[in-house]
Amino acid sequence: MLILAGLIALVATLVAIVWLIGASEPVQRLGVASPAWFVMLKGGEAPSLAPGVRLRWRSRIDAPMIADEAYWDTCLILTGGAHDADPLTLGSGTVDAYIARIDLLAPPALALGVLRVLVTLGVLAKPKDAPVTDPATLGFRTDIMPTKANTEALIARPASYRPAMVNFLKYFETARYKDGRPSTGAEAYRRYGAVALQTVYRVGGTLQFYGRVRDVLREPDAGPTVGDWDDVAVMLYPNPAAIATMEQVPVYHAALHHRDAGLDRTVLLASHLA
Repeated sequence: MLILAGLIALVATLVAIVWLIGASEPVQRLGVASPAWFVMLKGGEAPSLAPGVRLRWRSRIDAPMIADEAYWDTCLILTGGAHDADPLTLGSGTVDAYIARIDLLAPPALALGVLRVLVTLGVLAKPKDAPVTDPATLGFRTDIMPTKANTEALIARPASYRPAMVNFLKYFETARYKDGRPSTGAEAYRRYGAVALQTVYRVGGTLQFYGRVRDVLREPDAGPTVGDWDDVAVMLYPNPAAIATMEQVPVYHAALHHRDAGLDRTVLLASHLA
């Protein structure tokens, strides 16, 4: 009995440690506070936050990855304030803004902890650096993939540059699998997303936040993100080359058909933490 009790205590301790590791991940630290706000700004001075609203995350937009232009200058995540009120007052000289109330989502802390441990132990090995692949040669939809030119421009940045990739996601109502598999677009994309998250961690990246768009307080006047969106998310990478190495992971490459089937359209912008 003493041995069994000791083993149970050991297992419980290990689980607690792994949980704490997962709870320290950025997406977990951000939490699921409500209300939460996703804001994109173009031009102008810093906005004034409404009473009770906190700035939780910010990046400066640098370049388009899946878009014709970057357009936006700043990305913000805010929490707090009133559910039905504007979380900020735009600064003087602001040219355009997108303000959406979102539901912050996060993978379970234990799952993130297991993922982090597996990567640290090398069970999920980091792929080798590789040259940029032309999306047209991969056999998947090129309209929802970064162009080769945009990826090469990103790779050309200094190795110290840590790209935070801002994703806008819109799903098909019904997934478009070639074999006619019944599924919603969101379900198909989640199958891809589970593999993509694992791969991001394998190359040294992290999930910064993931949010479901609940309602939009202010639509943009122009730019590549005009239209309605289902989800927004940001992945942070340790360096530009890490993004190009993802396609070297066989399970990631094999999951791209789920993205093709589920994703109607997307915009992807490179940014850096500010």
